[in-house]
Amino acid sequence: MVLDTEAWKALVNQLPGVLGAAFHVEEETVREVHILSDQSRSPKQVVRDVQSALLAKFQLELDHRIISVAQIPAPLKEGPRRLVFERLDMASSREGVSVKVHLRLGDRLYEGESRCAPSSGTRTRAIAAATVEAINCLLASNCRFSVEAVRTTALAEHPVVMVGLFLKLDGKTESLLGACYVGDDVNFSVILATLDAVNRRLLTLPPSSDSLL
Repeated sequence: MVLDTEAWKALVNQLPGVLGAAFHVEEETVREVHILSDQSRSPKQVVRDVQSALLAKFQLELDHRIISVAQIPAPLKEGPRRLVFERLDMASSREGVSVKVHLRLGDRLYEGESRCAPSSGTRTRAIAAATVEAINCLLASNCRFSVEAVRTTALAEHPVVMVGLFLKLDGKTESLLGACYVGDDVNFSVILATLDAVNRRLLTLPPSSDSLL
């Protein structure tokens, strides 16, 4: 039998949970095998996998007592990406106010538009509607958000924007609520309140064919 430790290591490193392997050979006999793995499988399972793989491919039969396994926690996976506000454009004309909201998910921008009469009450609703239109760009056609209501209230004397949304999915309707303290720009707060209503729900919804969800 050819003692090809590099080929053995290459095979063992492909096994589930294995992060590294080392073989100690003396006088053409494998004396020790050291495995580094994550915690996705028990040490006994790792040992059995190593034995089975080496026996099946290289006819190398190892005693389980010479195989030691050290385990470390698996690297933390990247958390779910969230929609973030990128830019708000507003333009006024004799016909009313045009609102355009730009959202970012990863490295891609999504855009939504809405129009309204030139009053503060209709403007905040139009901003929420444009935000929702941008969000809907990420979703399958059977899944849509719409604006139910936008309200400004007070919580412990601090002004708060609340945005109520409807989510229609496969013929069923669900109500969602988002809120944000009003800062220097109430328009920005409306967008953040709208995102607050959807961000925890978004990754559970069916995506469009080209979205990053």
